[in-house]
Amino acid sequence: MDPGDMVLSDRVRIDGTVTQVTLTTGGQLRWPGRCLVIKKEVLCFSVEGSQIKIRAIVERGAGICCGGGYTSPLLRKTFSLDFESISEESLRLWSHKLQEFMDSLGRPKRLFIFVNPYGGKKSASKIFHDDVKPLLEDANIEYALQETRYQLHAKEVVHILDLSEYDGVVCVSGDGILVE
Repeated sequence: MDPGDMVLSDRVRIDGTVTQVTLTTGGQLRWPGRCLVIKKEVLCFSVEGSQIKIRAIVERGAGICCGGGYTSPLLRKTFSLDFESISEESLRLWSHKLQEFMDSLGRPKRLFIFVNPYGGKKSASKIFHDDVKPLLEDANIEYALQETRYQLHAKEVVHILDLSEYDGVVCVSGDGILVE
């Protein structure tokens, strides 16, 4: 890696092992055996004491799926970078630079979500609770949830909804809500 590509680099403890961690100008967080692309894989981070906890979504192993059921090739994971032996100023700098990069991505902070309990072969509610909701929580995204009760309900709601309060509208459904 070109040293000019480096924003920060420090030796921190990860999973009990002290290792070199580098943040690049391209938004990669690197340490031996791992490279997290912030834009693609990091949902959010938090500072807890001397640790920076990074919540990410990463590929599950080699992505091989065995058996009859569907297994997502992605896995939610938390990485803990322990700055205990590093100065408090270094922890603040890392936190500031990570937040600066995350803010530059322009990700949504508040969403309005429609869930059609009859959509997607009646699996939309389960998909929301099992897959979508945990990702929203990991990414610290606030949301308002509206479960549709009848045909054209979403259309009625949208007419009275103040869209300026939200960064986006999400539909967890079959194609019915989108057609509305």
